[in-house]
Amino acid sequence: MYKNTNLTNKNKEEHKTMTHDNNKDMELETLRQQMEAFKQQLEQQKIINSNILERSMKDRMSWIKKYIILEICLMPLLVILWIGIKMAMGLSWLNMAFLFTMCAMDIYTDYHINVKTIKDDDYLNENLITTMGKLVKMKRQRALKMLINVPLIIMWLAWCGIEAWAHLATMGAERSFHHGFVYGGICGGGIGGVIGIVFAYIIYRRMQKTNDAIIKDIRMISEAE
Repeated sequence: MYKNTNLTNKNKEEHKTMTHDNNKDMELETLRQQMEAFKQQLEQQKIINSNILERSMKDRMSWIKKYIILEICLMPLLVILWIGIKMAMGLSWLNMAFLFTMCAMDIYTDYHINVKTIKDDDYLNENLITTMGKLVKMKRQRALKMLINVPLIIMWLAWCGIEAWAHLATMGAERSFHHGFVYGGICGGGIGGVIGIVFAYIIYRRMQKTNDAIIKDIRMISEAE
């Protein structure tokens, strides 16, 4: 009887141990399933974040592309308008050729820097580090372009003023509508030139801030991963 009691206790211990092991296995399996579900949620969240970032970058860069397209569309109008101003103000053909060359180079560099540099593939998640490098390079190129353009614009405005003043001097002392138009053109050109430079700087700063915002988003996504 004593022996049977020992066997019973032993069976109970073995049963308890097996039950405990089974419970541990079930807990581990549940934990494993939860970890798998968590990993899937993380992967889905990465995809969602990537898609949101892609749309955000495209939306932020879209106004720059629209601005470049507007520049291209306004170029023919500028040509027609400036031919009339050139005739009325007595400016040289060389002056006009310099203006059109400067405008054409400005549009070309704007397109090359702000549109051609970033392609649709650059918005994908696996290319974000490369894209961030392109955005930083884009900022440097814009800054260099601004440093070159501003002195050229000031030089051209001074050139226009000198030629217009010389044309004004050929009219003599007689006052006429043409005389007033040229004189007003000189004053208006100076004021308009200053406004144009300020406007160009505002556009430049907005472009740079757009790049900064995208770079910040890319760094946040990279750190989260």
